[in-house]
Amino acid sequence: MNIIRTPVVELTKARALAYKYKMSSGGAGIKILYSDTGKTETYTVGKRGELTADRAGAGGGDAAEEACELTRGLPYSARGKVRAVAVEQAEEDEAVPETPGYDMVESPEYKAWVAAYVGPDGRMSYAKMNKDLIQFASRNKTVSQMVAEKEPRESILLRIVQIQTSNLTGNKEYMASEAAGALIGTLEELDVRSAFKELKLHITRMLGGKK
Repeated sequence: MNIIRTPVVELTKARALAYKYKMSSGGAGIKILYSDTGKTETYTVGKRGELTADRAGAGGGDAAEEACELTRGLPYSARGKVRAVAVEQAEEDEAVPETPGYDMVESPEYKAWVAAYVGPDGRMSYAKMNKDLIQFASRNKTVSQMVAEKEPRESILLRIVQIQTSNLTGNKEYMASEAAGALIGTLEELDVRSAFKELKLHITRMLGGKK
């Protein structure tokens, strides 16, 4: 079974491999596979990027923080299992349970965003993405009307993503709101500190009458 996860990164703070994966309950997790002991650790990534160990006694500390930093911005895809085989007793890297109904990772919409905004380093370029979306929001008539009618910021963000997805995929029919919301959530999981941050601030300024 494939796992919806980022590429594997090698840690310097410990003899270990790590990756970020999409949790079946929603949100993101970090898995660390230690090559010297054969043990694994998993962490839940909170909405502000904080890590919570999923098992008592997990080491955490520098290794977990490094794993979180090195995987930040790396895109998801369906990938095979990982094994750190420096020791015979290494634990099998179990497959993560099936993902929620609206899993966007293998969708053409998500892949179009990744293709458009992954930089040469293999990470999502949120600076470029936000710049493009701000320029678009500033001149789009639908967005201007929603701002004039003081619609909620999240509704405006959703519509911008729907329109931009249509532009990126060439599909004139807008994706469903629920799917667009799932796409936003998936992109935010890759780097909760940066995804749509500047765009959201720009929308807030527009709603406040500022350019």
